Amino acid sequence: MHLNVLTYLMIYLAAMVLVVPLAKRFGLGVVLGYLLAGIALGPAGFAIASNTDDIKLLAELGVVLMLFSIGLELDAKKLWAMRHRVFLFGSLQVLVCALGIGLATSVLGLSYALSVFIGLALALSSTAVAVQLMKDRNLMGTHTGQSVFGALLLQDMVAIPLLIGVSLLAPSADTAEFKALPALAAVVALVLAGRYLIGYLLHWVAHHGSRELFVGLALLLVIGVMELMTAVGVSAGLGAFIAGVLLASSEFRHQLEADLEPFKGLFLGLFFITIGASIDMQLLSTEWQLISLLLLLFVGLKLLLLYGVAWVLKIAAPERLSYAILLGQGSEFAFVLAALATAGALLSATEGAMLNLLIALSIAVSPLLMKLLDVWAVRQQNQQPQQGSDVENSESPVIIAGFGRYGQILGRLLLSNGIVPTVLDHDSDTIQTMTKFGFKVYYGDASRMDVLEAAGAAHAKILVIAVDDVQAINAIVSNAKQHFPHLKLMARAKDVAHMYQLRQLGVEHIERELFEASLRQGRDVLTQLGMGRYEAKELADRFRAANYQLIDKMQLVRQQQDEKSYIQLLKQSREELQRQLERESRDAPKRYQGLYTEPEADKNDLK
Repeated sequence: MHLNVLTYLMIYLAAMVLVVPLAKRFGLGVVLGYLLAGIALGPAGFAIASNTDDIKLLAELGVVLMLFSIGLELDAKKLWAMRHRVFLFGSLQVLVCALGIGLATSVLGLSYALSVFIGLALALSSTAVAVQLMKDRNLMGTHTGQSVFGALLLQDMVAIPLLIGVSLLAPSADTAEFKALPALAAVVALVLAGRYLIGYLLHWVAHHGSRELFVGLALLLVIGVMELMTAVGVSAGLGAFIAGVLLASSEFRHQLEADLEPFKGLFLGLFFITIGASIDMQLLSTEWQLISLLLLLFVGLKLLLLYGVAWVLKIAAPERLSYAILLGQGSEFAFVLAALATAGALLSATEGAMLNLLIALSIAVSPLLMKLLDVWAVRQQNQQPQQGSDVENSESPVIIAGFGRYGQILGRLLLSNGIVPTVLDHDSDTIQTMTKFGFKVYYGDASRMDVLEAAGAAHAKILVIAVDDVQAINAIVSNAKQHFPHLKLMARAKDVAHMYQLRQLGVEHIERELFEASLRQGRDVLTQLGMGRYEAKELADRFRAANYQLIDKMQLVRQQQDEKSYIQLLKQSREELQRQLERESRDAPKRYQGLYTEPEADKNDLK
């Protein structure tokens, strides 16, 4: 039965809404949830995923939007700061995996060209899967997380020439003929437009239009580039990638990312669903033994190669498995490459279907392997307190969650006064360094009850939450309140809004980032301008007291959810504070009246 595109879209979105949350609930990951939804809609399920050319077009738009977002990430300063991880370490990872997998496939009897293609395709990893796994475990800021992200960035850049190369070497019947001069002209026109026109349009819409128009212009830009490149026989993704790179240094970069993120996620979900619907489940049922063996060989070989790369990169031994598992699956681009190769007769239909199965199953295995690694890590941590020296240190009265700049200063103060805190952190480099200085450091996520328990939370008195992520801080507070209510919680707050959140969660001891440091710097500014140290301290103390009184007033209004009263009270309090400071300035001794003008004595000294 043929249905219209809106009905198909409704069915796909319904499958997405129903299946994906269940997959996340059981720890299978978002991508695997999309694939399962596609399988349910495909021939092996309800068989309603036919005649979906319009849906496939939207799915292709998801890949194009992802490539545009990748281009936006390639800011010159950011790339230069990560140049070693991206270009050196990332290239090493791709070359080692491509060479190893290519040699293995040639041993299986495949042709040289096919071995090279499969090696390069399977060397790529899923950006969506790896980034989600790292975010779930707060690994993005660690040495391992940065190394994985650098490799993913390089892989995304490598995917562009691979897509173009396969399209040129094995063009399909429905692909537009590649036209060298028009393609070159299109790229040049795109560069010139990005340099002189697109920025002007974004400025104009941002100044004269609304946010909806800004989103519309961003989508117009991506779709227009997609159509232009397709017309001259070049991958639409290349054009989107170039457009993203041209806007990477623009002041609108973050706004573009934020506005396009929902569309990218939605259309990428459709892309994975269409892939799932095209997976040949009949082939899996008839050739399950062969496919299981190939999956074991592929995942095992890639994990082994990645572990070796992690060793070369000097990633700490406990984190090498994390590095390998995070990059050990197939890529979303591998699905696209397999489809292009099958359409261009580089792969047979059976070979293409089997390659899709391997990629999908490796994506399914990846979160399961990470869960096994988490369980193993927890067991290792639970075993540590049973050792002699660890038992003594595990009962430290203070646990510090997060050992960056904030946590290290606090920890050094405690250690200098004979208190050895127990520290939880994700960064292996920090752990290795701090262990040498006498700290008891555990590798783990403090938002998990079992990790806190292994660190001695049942016997500790104080938990200092020094991580720098708002969601992570709130998660640690909620977890500690639930499982260890005796702990006195001390947390850092990113800003006033976060301070309100922590107060609502029941945290009494909160330190706002930069607030005290800014006040001290303000005191120094006043003294350098001629005010006495005592008077400067008094003014800073009054400002602190007035600020916290204002926060207390604001909190009561915010809890009542009265936005109008909140804004009015905020204005009144600021005006009152300004009048108070003006009165104090008028009442101050005359020698401070010249606070903002250079004293004559100082002028003479400068001559």
